[in-house]
Amino acid sequence: MSRKFRLEQVLRVRHLQRDIAAAAAGAAAARTVAARSFSESILEEAAAQSFADHGSPQSFAAAVAARSASSARYQDALAVLADAEAEARSAQAVWAAAEGRAKGLQRLADRHEQAQRAADLKADQAVIDEHAGRARGLTTGVQGPAHPGVDAGLDSEATPADDHSMSIRGHDHPNGGGA
Repeated sequence: MSRKFRLEQVLRVRHLQRDIAAAAAGAAAARTVAARSFSESILEEAAAQSFADHGSPQSFAAAVAARSASSARYQDALAVLADAEAEARSAQAVWAAAEGRAKGLQRLADRHEQAQRAADLKADQAVIDEHAGRARGLTTGVQGPAHPGVDAGLDSEATPADDHSMSIRGHDHPNGGGA
């Protein structure tokens, strides 16, 4: 198994795309907040205008014109707000898609890393088992397969049939006879 994840560069690009999309979504959300704040300030300004106490018809006409201009500015601000909200939704969708692509590739990278760790642990365990087997062989006197005369501490000429210490149902003879 390859030590390095082959799609590592693609994963980095996906992470960059995700980060860029997240920044764009954040900027779009900030523009939405600014547009909402601007439209609310225009609405408050229009609400503060009053028709009362305008003695002349010219001042009344000026107040109506100012109110009409405030209304038009408010409509424009609402259109800007709607555009900003649409842009924010679109940027959020792009960010979610980029996040999904990055997560899928990240899962593959995580599986590769887990497989790598498992392979490393298996290799380490094989080395440990090898050392343990050699150490056990040194303590019991077994030198390994390179010395055919020694097999698990028994003399090579001894066979189980020659060993009279084993008895079958209390009989000393291997064929069942004996005292």
